[in-house]
Amino acid sequence: MNKTFTIGLATALTILSGVGPAAADGFHRWRQPACETVAGDGSVTFTRNGGRSIVPTSKTLEPVVYTRGLVTLDRPNVLLSVANNMLSRSMDAGCSWAPVGKLNGSNIELTAARGGQAYAWDRDGNLTLTTPDGGTPLASPAAEVVGLGTDHRRGDHLRVADGDGQLHESRDGGRTWTPVGVPAWEQNELLMVYTAVFDPYDLNHVVLGAATEGARVTFDGGRTWTTSTGLGEVGTRVNVFSATISPAAPQVVYAMGLNLAELDAGAPSGGRHIYRSHDGGRHFTPVVDQGGEITLSNGPLLAAHPKDPRVLTFVWGTAWAGTGTYLYTYNARRGGVSVTRNGYDRVNSIAYNPSNPRVMYLGVAEEG
Repeated sequence: MNKTFTIGLATALTILSGVGPAAADGFHRWRQPACETVAGDGSVTFTRNGGRSIVPTSKTLEPVVYTRGLVTLDRPNVLLSVANNMLSRSMDAGCSWAPVGKLNGSNIELTAARGGQAYAWDRDGNLTLTTPDGGTPLASPAAEVVGLGTDHRRGDHLRVADGDGQLHESRDGGRTWTPVGVPAWEQNELLMVYTAVFDPYDLNHVVLGAATEGARVTFDGGRTWTTSTGLGEVGTRVNVFSATISPAAPQVVYAMGLNLAELDAGAPSGGRHIYRSHDGGRHFTPVVDQGGEITLSNGPLLAAHPKDPRVLTFVWGTAWAGTGTYLYTYNARRGGVSVTRNGYDRVNSIAYNPSNPRVMYLGVAEEG
């Protein structure tokens, strides 16, 4: 099935100029993609208008494929993606893609790093240094990795969070590791950490989300942790499945959670919310509820706008009955959500063009 059509359901996002930390070297020399068709295997495409229309691909994606890794690099016009285990590159701002080689792991994600590179990682602890020329496997500090962050000044300085909520640091590009700080929670066999997100400009600022335990945040590299408030009444069990820290204003954090008390009480939202924090993750306020056109799955993709901390794109999609994928855009200034729909089974990753964030690159899925 050709998945190049798209149907707009409401007004798409408006791009607002925001003030954020300076971009890394190379980003200011990026250009926008000039093509009207993306050449490649069909796993990555892009939209110029928030999803109202999506640029077609030269090939139809063959099932079963999930493109969970997608980043722009500080090398002008270069992107990397990972679809299943295949690392691919684009050297022309996303207009054409070529495979580079296979990586170890499954459900592999990418985190960009200074110096025209990125780190690939998955929950099973597989780590790989990736460049446009291929991948180099790295040592892993843990059997389970739930998040990876890089130092915006040094490409060989990175940290990961493991499945116990413990941070680990490498200063030699992932060849050796040292634990830093203390675990975010007391250790027990029932603890399940779902996600860890790192401030893109300060590796000491990390937000973790867990099953029933809500979220915790550190500003000192894990030496101390603070329990996030606002996710529910005191003592309420909340699953925090996914989160993101705004690159435009790192004190703004978004998270998706399931309030189990509301679920048990039969709340119209089913207890599912997207929350927003203005203080780096210390306190959250629900800003989007499930209901109507808005469906919140466990752990949806959250993509914070690179220039405007008031704007968040999130995703829901399924192959069932040809439903396709909904791209939702929350705008805190307007206080509402706009939505577009496309024919892809899922959108698993999003990256923004550094020269024009109206251009969103989409890593897509085909489930058959």
